[in-house]
Amino acid sequence: MGATSSTSAGNYPPEKCSPASNTSRRHDDLMANSNRNMQTSIGTEDVEEIASWIQGKLSEMPSPPSHECSIFRVPNGLRRHNEKAFVPQVVSIGPFHHENKELKGMEKIKLWYLKCLLNRAPAEETVVSLVCLVKDVGSTEQDCRESYAEEVDVPRKKFIEMMILDGCFILEFLCRYQKDLMAIRGEEALVPNTSWMPRKILADLLLLENQIPWCVLDCLFNLMPCLKTESCSRLDDLVSSSLSKYGMFPPSARSSQTHKHLLDCFRNCLVGSCTITRPNCLVPLKRIPIWSVTELHQHGFKFIAEDGENILNIKLENYKIKMPAIVIEENTESMFRNLIAYEHCDPSKGYEITSYAALLYCLIKSPADALLLKERDIIQIGLSNEDIASFLNRLYNDICCLGFLYTDLCERVNMIGVSDV
Repeated sequence: MGATSSTSAGNYPPEKCSPASNTSRRHDDLMANSNRNMQTSIGTEDVEEIASWIQGKLSEMPSPPSHECSIFRVPNGLRRHNEKAFVPQVVSIGPFHHENKELKGMEKIKLWYLKCLLNRAPAEETVVSLVCLVKDVGSTEQDCRESYAEEVDVPRKKFIEMMILDGCFILEFLCRYQKDLMAIRGEEALVPNTSWMPRKILADLLLLENQIPWCVLDCLFNLMPCLKTESCSRLDDLVSSSLSKYGMFPPSARSSQTHKHLLDCFRNCLVGSCTITRPNCLVPLKRIPIWSVTELHQHGFKFIAEDGENILNIKLENYKIKMPAIVIEENTESMFRNLIAYEHCDPSKGYEITSYAALLYCLIKSPADALLLKERDIIQIGLSNEDIASFLNRLYNDICCLGFLYTDLCERVNMIGVSDV
């Protein structure tokens, strides 16, 4: 009776094993003991072999870059909401998208643009030679490679050729785009002069993964006197004049900073003309303490458009929130996303653009918020109010803002609003 009770309680009697089972179990025990012995008594020969194997891998590792890189792959966490915002649609620049078969058609255009640049010099000027281009750009090869956040597995000759072709394409394109010409001096318009093609190319030139170092562009620009005019004596002048046609670009913006690439130049001009002081405290922002546009309007706040101002310069004067007008167009989301990704890949740049996106995200929570700002001419676009709210919600997904630029503005708005409740 007691045995029955014990069994029912879960104390099962020892299992009867067959001789075959015992043999199998002894074999498993021997193997386990053997493995334990091997783990505790590895031979000298094995030690040396494993150490040599690891040392070989260490020897193959590239040396760490001598300076900070500036051209990055966009992290998956930032790109998953809109992959297309980071991938060139028309032209590849640099090594990251060079093998994209859908963009191969532009490689012939790059050669044509290089030929146009080489042949455009007036008769009294010495025509720059390809030998000169290769020599000067080649001398920057190592610095150029170290500008990329990952090892560039491109042979030396191919890499230098890429830098020259891509750099000359950028300069020739910006020269034509600046003058609103896709054909110069009667030359054939090699890039179709449609209403959208030049804008698409410009958008591609401002993608984080689609950059070449600024030093290449500067070297090529200085080797070609035909690109210089009285109003465009520096590369910064050519770039700024071309980018000024972009809706987000501050009017007549120039930056005294040294640029790392075209996207960095765009950001430097935006941030450089921003009058709001960057905060010293880099605490992650979990919640932006400000009401939406319609809620602020209900509490007596008025929104006023500021023409000719940097979009970052949002100000509060009593109950008036002054916001520079922004044109949101087809390529605006891509531009914002790449600037934000750049700030997150290189935190030394600050979080000004991320802060601006975060503030808009909080202010525009619904189509009604977007409508009110459109009626005030602060947002100027052809998108629907629903699309505006959706765009800003997508833009701020998975983003952490360190050092929120508008903390003081939000606190002052709340102080006034609370006192009025």
